Amino acid sequence: MSLIKPKRRRGPRMLWLILVPIFIVVALGLYVYLTMNGVNNSNEVKARYVDYLFYLEEPGGGSYYYLLTSNDGRSSLVTFPVYSTIENSKEVLDPQLEASAIKLIQSWLNTSGDYSYFVRLSDTLLANLSESLGIKASNAVQLIDGMAVRGFKLLDYWKLGGFSKVIKEFNPSTTITPKGMAVLLKRLSTSSRIAYQVETLTQYPLKIKVGVTGESVNRLYIKTDSIESVKKALAR
Repeated sequence: MSLIKPKRRRGPRMLWLILVPIFIVVALGLYVYLTMNGVNNSNEVKARYVDYLFYLEEPGGGSYYYLLTSNDGRSSLVTFPVYSTIENSKEVLDPQLEASAIKLIQSWLNTSGDYSYFVRLSDTLLANLSESLGIKASNAVQLIDGMAVRGFKLLDYWKLGGFSKVIKEFNPSTTITPKGMAVLLKRLSTSSRIAYQVETLTQYPLKIKVGVTGESVNRLYIKTDSIESVKKALAR
């Protein structure tokens, strides 16, 4: 006569072995959703206009690159040589203006941004940011083109902070944010882009003496018809 072994009842341990993986999957899914949703539904991504100003340091001065993006799939890039100014204006695009140059350019072009960002580019920053993004760029235009081709990737939701950190490391005065980077990558990859180059009256800056001391300053006067044509194009 054989003994009948009683069936072992599955205890709490077996239950936890089932529930723990479920909790992990749910928690991971919630984390991914909240991260992506936090970017996609942010005020920056939803904004109608977001503009960027890049200043590229070059021998003898440099250039300002004003990028206006909109949520209707259009991006416009306007290049200004350093020391640009308009007739009868005391304001000039000096290399030291930093982020305040955005307001000046906006007043000239009659544009505005719900969010505006400034980045001062150097060879070191270009090299490190390009490496971080996985592109090749040695100037501002190549950087913008490279980001447009690269686009916004799934893992970028977790890399945005790293991208902006690289910029801040080599340009502490920048105003860029992780969400500002998200807008830049998203809109460049999904919008049509038109480039404009303002024309100046002279190829090289004029030396103008100002004040009672006769201090000499550099001025590159923009042609009136050139700035007006760009203004009209951006207003469409």
